[in-house]
Amino acid sequence: MKKLITILSIFLLISFTINTVTAVAQPKIYSQGFYTMKDLNLSENTSYTVQNNEPYVEGLLIILDSDRKIQQLIRIPPSSTKNPIIPLKSDYKFIIYGNVKLIFS
Repeated sequence: MKKLITILSIFLLISFTINTVTAVAQPKIYSQGFYTMKDLNLSENTSYTVQNNEPYVEGLLIILDSDRKIQQLIRIPPSSTKNPIIPLKSDYKFIIYGNVKLIFS
């Protein structure tokens, strides 16, 4: 009986450790254009960063509120590090300018 319990315990331990899956969020990549929060699949009141992975092209990100006032303007150099953006509200709109691919994470 002790052997059976020991074997079952080892089997259960092994089966629980094998099935672990790590979940990593996919970065969101967008090019030049006009976007809303829904278009970018961004959540309200969440901290995001934006990064330009293009090696030779500079980009520009403009964040506007519902009154069309600029809330944040970021000039993103080529191959930049992650730049933090302000906490977002649901009515914000985004303008991405330049032949870039910006990554939101």
